[in-house]
Amino acid sequence: MGGGWLDSLLDQIGGAGLILLCAGGFWLALLLRGKRDPVLRALMACLCILLAIRYAIWRIAEGLPGPQGIVADTAVAIFVALEMLTILSGIINLTMLSRTIDRGPESDEYADHPVTRAPVDVFIASYNEGRDILERTLIAACAIDHPDLRVWMLDDGNRPWVRALAEELGAHYVFRIKGKHAKAGNVNNGLQQALATGRKPQFILLLDADFVAGRNILRRVLPLFHADDVGIVQTPQHFFNPDPIQINVFSPTVWPDEQRYFFNVLMPSLDAWGTACCCGTSAVLRVEALQAIGGMATETVTEDMLTSFKMSEFGWRTIYLDEPLSLGLAPEGVIEYIVQRSRWCLGGVQQIYTRWSFLGRGKLRWIDRLNHFSSMLYWGVSFPFRLMLLSTPAVWWWTDVAAYNATTAALARAVLPYFFVSVLFNSVYSANRVLPLLSDVNQLVSSTAVIRSVATGLIRPWGQPFKVTPKGINAEGVTVHWSLMVPFLVIAGVTLSGLIINLGFGSELRREPSYLLNVIWSGINIVLLAVTCMACIDQPRRRTDERFLSGERAVLRVPGQRSLVCTVHDISVGGASLTCDETWPASAESGTLWLDDGRLDVPFALVRATDDRLTVRFVLSPAQRAAMILKLFDVRYGHAWGHVSPGRALRVALKRLMA
Repeated sequence: MGGGWLDSLLDQIGGAGLILLCAGGFWLALLLRGKRDPVLRALMACLCILLAIRYAIWRIAEGLPGPQGIVADTAVAIFVALEMLTILSGIINLTMLSRTIDRGPESDEYADHPVTRAPVDVFIASYNEGRDILERTLIAACAIDHPDLRVWMLDDGNRPWVRALAEELGAHYVFRIKGKHAKAGNVNNGLQQALATGRKPQFILLLDADFVAGRNILRRVLPLFHADDVGIVQTPQHFFNPDPIQINVFSPTVWPDEQRYFFNVLMPSLDAWGTACCCGTSAVLRVEALQAIGGMATETVTEDMLTSFKMSEFGWRTIYLDEPLSLGLAPEGVIEYIVQRSRWCLGGVQQIYTRWSFLGRGKLRWIDRLNHFSSMLYWGVSFPFRLMLLSTPAVWWWTDVAAYNATTAALARAVLPYFFVSVLFNSVYSANRVLPLLSDVNQLVSSTAVIRSVATGLIRPWGQPFKVTPKGINAEGVTVHWSLMVPFLVIAGVTLSGLIINLGFGSELRREPSYLLNVIWSGINIVLLAVTCMACIDQPRRRTDERFLSGERAVLRVPGQRSLVCTVHDISVGGASLTCDETWPASAESGTLWLDDGRLDVPFALVRATDDRLTVRFVLSPAQRAAMILKLFDVRYGHAWGHVSPGRALRVALKRLMA
């Protein structure tokens, strides 16, 4: 077995002993040094990397099967190549995660810096969103706390109602018709218009049309521009609605959206290495830096990330502030979820053909090149490798073609130390936001679409239509996406049938040393595939107004009656569900709900009254509606995830699967 001294140690204490040694040592160090100790974090990342290299050496030295025919050998070679590249991707990711940074104290330190009073323009890039979406974004943008602020609605079209809405709410309106370069072109057109005015912005807050900014976003972000070389400050994307994986598979209360790992774990680490990137919305950009590179990047469909790379070439930094300062609309269905990720994938592939690729001619730092290379490994390798991992037992059951030359015990000794220690590392430093099986569902559901995007992007990187993520979906019933589900059903069916056929004592495969390995592997895959199929079934979305869980205390004022104290269970711009401490007057059909200690009074009409619950519909004036939007679409109503319970999330998924 390869691995030198580490394997000698393993021969003495066994695989289980090595796992206990590493895990026990890590937990002891955590108790003594604490989770925030940077040296411990770096050492644990190094240990994971060493164990990954140890497994890769074993795989090449001892884990390869013998000759099985030219077709089988070619398939195994592709499998092993993808596996080694996936390990390389994991090593790069662990290297990035070995350090992190918190910009919050820096923002506090420079809170009174003169740059915090600089003129700022808010750019809201719109394409085809509905009135409700644009209304809440505009209302919140105009309410941002800043002494010198302008808000621009950038309409990629010419919609008179959008102009009227912008003017009604106090925003400027700019439009273009049949413009090029999608969102990037829209933003560049808006920048040209803004710079043509007498008062020129020094910074631009860029918002997607479905993102609601918090009042304090500029107070927290602008202090970080005290350093003259900072071109962009990116903030995280939080969402006020659950994504389709949370709804279809888990539960919005037990499993976080996929972006929590990227924004709360990976981005602070990328920032610590100096290679954070712009993510398109909720970012503040220095106008001088934008002008230096000729505006937002237009060379790829992921204009945000490429803009950071282009600025880096001119000496401008992108940094990251990990504070919830805005709330947006997550994809509302699995198709929309996949469209979004396919576009991200295509943009990364397109960048290969530009001067800002990891092998490009641009004057990029090595860390930026490594960042793009890691991104390409993620999109181009990890998705096909996952599908091959799912298919490997099925192939073995029906063809006796093996991807490994190992018994169950040998493979366990080789892979489990790396597996368990890396899971422990991720559990501690991501608060369980990325875990095997649970996180795999997010990746698998979009795997076939991503593979198509990679193939199409490599062959024909440009000339494809730009796909905007649809918003404002209202689905009345359950929607089964068979085109997404069929590949997973086929793999599951072939695996299960092969397993059943070969469970009997007459099966020739029972005498193979890897028989038990494939039985266990098949069982895990079938469960994972079943859960992934469940993710392809969209649940109904009947409400047009997003409802937020509350629990706040309020007062009901009823004409001709005394006030009643109540608890708000959930609330939206359109209405609320309440419980009164006293009996609701049977004759009352309307009233006023006093929220926030009486600072917000909301007229309502009674919809339904039961013994323990009231349902009311709000009757709002424009001013009251704006106040309600500002109250509800605030970061305190977003999901501020702490430590996730993987056991609970898995139980919920399995319970739904069995229902």
